Amino acid sequence: MTETPPAPAATPAAPAARTPDGAGVHAVVGAGGATGRRLVAHLHAAGYRVRAVTRDGRDAGTPGVETAAADATDGAALTAACRDATAVYHCVMPVLARWTSDFPVVTDALLDAASRVGARLVYADDTWMYGRVDGPMTEDTPWRPVSTKGVLRAWIAERVLAAGAAGRLQVGVVRAGELYGPGVRSLVAGNVFRAALRGWPVQWLGDPDLPLTPTCVDDFAATLAAVGTGGASDAAVWHVPHPGVTTGRTLAAEACRQAGTRLRLVRHGSGQVPALGHVVPLAREGAEMVYQFEQPFVVDGSRAGRAFGLAATPYEEGVRRTLAAERRGPSRSSAPLGRAPGCRGTRPA
Repeated sequence: MTETPPAPAATPAAPAARTPDGAGVHAVVGAGGATGRRLVAHLHAAGYRVRAVTRDGRDAGTPGVETAAADATDGAALTAACRDATAVYHCVMPVLARWTSDFPVVTDALLDAASRVGARLVYADDTWMYGRVDGPMTEDTPWRPVSTKGVLRAWIAERVLAAGAAGRLQVGVVRAGELYGPGVRSLVAGNVFRAALRGWPVQWLGDPDLPLTPTCVDDFAATLAAVGTGGASDAAVWHVPHPGVTTGRTLAAEACRQAGTRLRLVRHGSGQVPALGHVVPLAREGAEMVYQFEQPFVVDGSRAGRAFGLAATPYEEGVRRTLAAERRGPSRSSAPLGRAPGCRGTRPA
């Protein structure tokens, strides 16, 4: 596949002092999702005026914040919801089946709304545009997507960065690795934590012994907030800091240790995932992304850590928070693979 080069972006500048701005609003669009909810809570706790924007204006779980209703594909409604904003955060996550149709429309609408109100746009991104790698991914890693979702992510990020480079508005792109944490829906979150609590086999897609830096959703929120409140570049990419390199097996073992259950891990290779997708929707949706777990999946966020003084959540603490949330009530993630009707585990690994 032809390499997709990153859009022109300014060299990240030193962040400005992060002092709460009593006048400016920080509008979190997509505040009903796991990342958006944590970002709303993080900004509010830091003393910022926060507006949680969702399709129906629902409560984002943090008392004392403003709420607004807007369809993220409606530019006029978004502009109204983002009035008086200093920063607008793009945390909208369309359902995967509608990514191709909805993601470009939503992103263009958010770029237009942020530009009209004179706000910085901060985009919550992932690392799918990098494709196959053999070492840590940095902000300078070439974009070589190998999946349709990766190509789309690259295209969306390019649109955001190009808007910043053209002077329409200031933008920041914040990239996380595989997410876990309270409320997160991901391949790791859906197959590790509930299984650990119930003593079920942990179903792992890919190689559980390769280097891995899963991203705690709280660290994603903290980095988004840091870029929105302290970034000074017109167009820059930042990676979320991590506490170090672990493995899938080690993460699952820690989850089982804290849950008081015995680790039983079943490994599924990429060739088995399409079959699993017949009974597990998340496996079907994420089948083309399993390659990430068959290579080192290490995200280097040291640049943002140094620039913004960010400290990553230790894995032990991230696991504790995730299990506590799971005990209160399962997230929207799919049932663990081995517990889906008609789905049997393969070989222990």
